[in-house]
Amino acid sequence: MRKFLVIVLIILVVGALGLLLTGGPARKAIQMVNEEQTAARFAVEVVEVTRGDLKQTTALNVTFAPESSVPIIAKTGGTVTQVMVAIGDRVTKGQTLFTIDDHHLQLQVKQAEAAYEMACANLAQVQKGVSAEEMKQIESLVQQAKASYENVSAESKRMEELFQRGMITQQQLEAVQLQKEIAATNLTSAEARLTAAQKGASPEQLDILQAQVRQAEIALEMAKLQLSYTRVTAPISGVIAQFTVEVGSMAAPSAPAGLIVEDSKMKAKALVPESYVNLLRVGDKVVIEAKAVPGMSFDGTIAAVTPLADQTTRQFPVEISVLNPSNLLKAGMMGTVHLTIGEARDQLLIPVDTVLFEGEQTYAYVVEDGYAVRRTLTTGLDSGGMIAVLEGLAEGEQVISRGQHQVKNGMLVEVK
Repeated sequence: MRKFLVIVLIILVVGALGLLLTGGPARKAIQMVNEEQTAARFAVEVVEVTRGDLKQTTALNVTFAPESSVPIIAKTGGTVTQVMVAIGDRVTKGQTLFTIDDHHLQLQVKQAEAAYEMACANLAQVQKGVSAEEMKQIESLVQQAKASYENVSAESKRMEELFQRGMITQQQLEAVQLQKEIAATNLTSAEARLTAAQKGASPEQLDILQAQVRQAEIALEMAKLQLSYTRVTAPISGVIAQFTVEVGSMAAPSAPAGLIVEDSKMKAKALVPESYVNLLRVGDKVVIEAKAVPGMSFDGTIAAVTPLADQTTRQFPVEISVLNPSNLLKAGMMGTVHLTIGEARDQLLIPVDTVLFEGEQTYAYVVEDGYAVRRTLTTGLDSGGMIAVLEGLAEGEQVISRGQHQVKNGMLVEVK
């Protein structure tokens, strides 16, 4: 019996050893422990906590407009006789764009010149006295001046009636009225000369004649000014954006002939939310991009921040001055402005995507002695790529940047 029990015991021991050596349950248990320990070394990537400056920006849509836009307006009316420019031409301030028929204004200048010469002659004649023959000439001049004044007065009355009926322009009426004034001056001057010649000039009469000379001189200058208006010039330097004038067409002060835009500088107009508007200051530098000009950026300066919100959008209009030296920006183009809404200096920085959230709590994992350790963070400014850390980390620590969503606090990790 004892021999039988010994044999059975030997068989059991041999069987147990066989199971152990051939992968039985015991070996499998050992393998599972080893595999769990190996799996616990989770591969991660890390970044170091650095120190530096940070800017927080926001992107807003903008619309480009010219720095200045001035209509082309003729200062007198008449038929266009010559056109020197076309749409798209670049012009300089004072450059002649087109001309208007100036025949009647040329005559007015000549008439004003004659009146001025007569006033000067009257003054000179009175100052030196007159002979009997000169007296007859003066009397004849008075009659001529009186006849001329009566004729012009009648014409002026007729033109006033035509103007009331809308048959002539304001400029045509003013031209006749100017002729009437010149004729009246000539008559007064001739009569004063005759009186002075008959009685001899008194100091008062000399003063009158001298005043008439000055009046005639001013009338001549006004006539020349009206003549100069027949050359319509560019009010500013820029590009002809609109132009409606053709040879033979009528130009008038009431109808703009075109538009000149100054495009070496542009205005970018944006609508800023109320949460940002108090962070902006006139003179702040910004960077602007245009959708129609990919791959390029333009320097801008905040020129104006409107203190009144737009009634429709409830946002605040902001105007930005943009340099456009290559003339790539055109009025009406759309773009994006990057506004700085926050700035932090000498802060601890980590990538934004290393930060995790649990409710309102912010945290990240750092590697300490081969283990993942959870750190609660207090964060600051967020630039979109980097975020400032106010509390919870130290400069030079390793923050898990890849695998942070899979690790747990206290997990054994391996930095790759």
